[in-house]
Amino acid sequence: MDTERGIYAAKVCGIAAAYYGAAKLGLSLAFATPSVTAIWPPTGIALAALVIWGYRLWPGVALGALLANLWTGVPIYTVLGIATGNTLEALTGAFLLRRFAGFRPTLERVRDVIALVALAGVVSTMVSATIGVSSLLAGGEIVAGDLGSVWRTWWLGDMGGDLLVASFLMVAVTHWPYRRAPGKPLEAVAMLLVAAGVSVVVFTREESLTYVLFPPLIWASLRFWQPGATSASLIVAAIAVWFTNHDMGPWAGNSPDERLLLAQTFVGASGITALVLAAVITERRRAEQAVAEIAGALQEGLLPSRTPDIPGIEIAADFRPVGERNIVGGDFYDVFETAAGSWAVFVGDALGHGADAAALTGLARHTLRTAAAREPRPSRVLRFLNDEIMRQAPWQVCTVAYTRLERAGPAGARLTASSGGHPLPLVLRADGAVEQLGSPGTMLGAMSDPDLTDSTTELRLGDAVVLYTDGLMEAYAPDRVIAVPELASVVASCAGRGARAILTAVEEALLEAGGGRPRDDIVVLVLRVGPSAEPAPAGGL
Repeated sequence: MDTERGIYAAKVCGIAAAYYGAAKLGLSLAFATPSVTAIWPPTGIALAALVIWGYRLWPGVALGALLANLWTGVPIYTVLGIATGNTLEALTGAFLLRRFAGFRPTLERVRDVIALVALAGVVSTMVSATIGVSSLLAGGEIVAGDLGSVWRTWWLGDMGGDLLVASFLMVAVTHWPYRRAPGKPLEAVAMLLVAAGVSVVVFTREESLTYVLFPPLIWASLRFWQPGATSASLIVAAIAVWFTNHDMGPWAGNSPDERLLLAQTFVGASGITALVLAAVITERRRAEQAVAEIAGALQEGLLPSRTPDIPGIEIAADFRPVGERNIVGGDFYDVFETAAGSWAVFVGDALGHGADAAALTGLARHTLRTAAAREPRPSRVLRFLNDEIMRQAPWQVCTVAYTRLERAGPAGARLTASSGGHPLPLVLRADGAVEQLGSPGTMLGAMSDPDLTDSTTELRLGDAVVLYTDGLMEAYAPDRVIAVPELASVVASCAGRGARAILTAVEEALLEAGGGRPRDDIVVLVLRVGPSAEPAPAGGL
């Protein structure tokens, strides 16, 4: 309990000290009225403290405001009124943001930036301006004729504190340690130096060159998100205030309060613009991450989590999706037992990518598994899938190479295959001979009565079968398209190797040597008659 009280007291004193120091800086820029300035950073300090740490730290705001205004030479009741207004302003801003906006101080959503501007920057600052100006009027510090101009200066000064200082502090606390943005530390230093250099040029010349500040602010937002946007905006604001206060820059020649208001209005508007851009970027990044996670989970659900252990058969499989992770591929494969001593093995390709391809892939895998449980002939299984596509997914098509593997003695197997418009499996004999198995057939979903036939071959010890999708052959099309004889030559060179070694050799020869990124999804699946191997996980190598 004593530790908690000590921490609370330290926070209160820290807020009061920070508020007091910032207030003295702001009051040094007061001209028309000693207690009213166009630059008032304490408002941002108070709002950030109460948003991040909670309402119970309001005594720190009250103490800092009281101490800062005691030395302005106004009556004590006016000081108390001003301090009350400053405290209520911070409490009102924090309450409005938390209660009505569901505010997040990270400012990673556009709605949070808008809430900061509308509820804190515009609405809550009216509280302090109204109470403060009324207190000055009651104390005889201003006359009724100056009420409007003094209120405007107070309100805009407090608004600038909320928009620039509060946003900087909230982002500085909530984004630590600043590792999420793509920009690197050296680039950050360069960006801040450029922002400072351009600001010096802009605010030391009478010509209006303020528009040239937007490229550095855009750079800060694009590469460093909220930390970059708020830091660059604060640097621009500090330089603008310094030179504008010395009657330099595009607003030189106006009264001190007027030129400071113009400078702060500009840097506030440009800073919020940069912050909105950063929020748009982070919102898009979050959406992309969410889509990528969903797509990844969906893609994993469309592929087997592992290949089964088939006695006497080695299995190796690899799936490579094309493009970004949030693009669900249309290629698929599966290996499962259909009856004692019999397994279904197939690879397929649903036309396209995304939701439609994923839906067709799911339909194909489910239908093939269901049909395989009651129909041994591959051509009949594919015909059943064709009927389901025509019924449930008209105008969509896919290709499938479906095989039925049966054990045939202690060192052999029988493979029956049927192709629905899919590249034919390649059979690699132990002596290096390679042959295609079956006939191409008709693409599934294209017509109600497809041409589908069965072909059977006997596999002996050392024989292997390579099933693949056309992405393997067209990975780098149109610059390079692999013909079946070239693939067969690569496969023939793998005679005597295990299933995993054959798969690796095929991909290295046809993919790794191609360079760049393949243009289509790729599935390669290898079966080899030989000693049983540990089941290989599905997916990449």
